[in-house]
Order: sequence, then C-alpha cells, then structure tokens
Amino acid sequence: MLTRTEKRWLLTGVLSALILFLLLSLVIGRGCGACAPPPEPVAVEPAAPAPRRALPDTFPRNTHRPPRPEGRVSGSIDLATFSAGRDLVYVDDPRVWWESDHDEIDTECDHTMHRALVAPLRRLIELVDARGGTLEVHDAYRPVNVHNSRSLHKEGRAVDVTCDQMPLEELAKLCWVAGFDWVYYEARGSGPHIHCSVRRDAGTAEVAAP
Repeated sequence: MLTRTEKRWLLTGVLSALILFLLLSLVIGRGCGACAPPPEPVAVEPAAPAPRRALPDTFPRNTHRPPRPEGRVSGSIDLATFSAGRDLVYVDDPRVWWESDHDEIDTECDHTMHRALVAPLRRLIELVDARGGTLEVHDAYRPVNVHNSRSLHKEGRAVDVTCDQMPLEELAKLCWVAGFDWVYYEARGSGPHIHCSVRRDAGTAEVAAP
C-alpha cells in the first residue's frame, strides 16, 4: 500500500508528465506549420480550344487557303474603325520564341496583337509544341514601316510565323488546322514564312473549310 505522501508524489508526477506532453504537442504543431506553410494557389491557363479543321494533305509553297484574296476572307484593313486600346492585347507563352524579345534594334512588340488572333494562335502553339517544335513569332502588330499600307499587320490581325523543327509546309498545315481565317505559305522574298490572318470577329462562328 502506498502512503499518502507517495500517492501525492505519484499524482503530481502524472499531472506534470501530462502537462509537458500537451506543451510539447502544441510547440511541435506550431513549428511544423511555420516550416511548411500551405502553397499559394496557382492560376492555371485554360487549355487551348480544340483544333478547328482537319489536316490538309498538302500546302505548296506560295499558295494560300482558302483560294481567295485575303481581303475577301479576313476583311480589308479599316483604320477608321480600329482602336489600339480596345482591340489589341498582349500575349505571352514561354513555349514561343518571340523575335522582338531578341531584337535590340527594332521597337516592335510581337506579343501585341488583335484579340481575334489569340484563339488560333493558342491552338497553333499547342499543335507545334505537341510535335516537339518551338513556334517562332516574327511579326504581329506593326503600325508603321515594313508592311504595305493595306497590310492587316497594321491592325494586329496578321501574324508571321516559322518553326526550325519542321518544314514550312507542315507548319502551314498546322496553321490551317488551328483555325486562322487565311493562311499563306509565303516563300517569295528574303525570308520564307507562314502568314496568317483573321477577321475582326474571328471566333464568333465556325469557319468551314473549302
């Protein structure tokens, strides 16, 4: 039998151990929370819209789809109704090589383009990336110089692209699949490339392939 003093010391020891355990649990819990805070939420870019057309069998040099003038398909330039502040957006994607990011002389910004270009360009980026390529954007919105006075680049509704990892004919096919309204495999001149353009209201209705 334990004496009254022994019982008192035993009870004191149990209570002390319990208090110490609770204090240690509280300190450890706070320490873990400080060392490993919950991650910040990350904004995820929504997936690019699905491709619009089937892959054509061929896309020869110096030809365009559809086989009609660009002005009749994408609409002629109309600077009187164009508003840079309203119509232009800034686009960036680390999977793309943007020429203006590497050009220390020219003042152009190839990230700037008409909002109607964004959806087909995003599709094209996905299609090229899926094939292990890097899309190169050389020209988008160009209000002055370089292009002729009726060029859709002056409204940001045209984009010139290349890709070192695939023949330009294959890239032209992907541009057509991506849904640009007018695609031209332009091999004349000093720098062969694929020129693509869109209507001002591109994306509001499906475009049927001819």
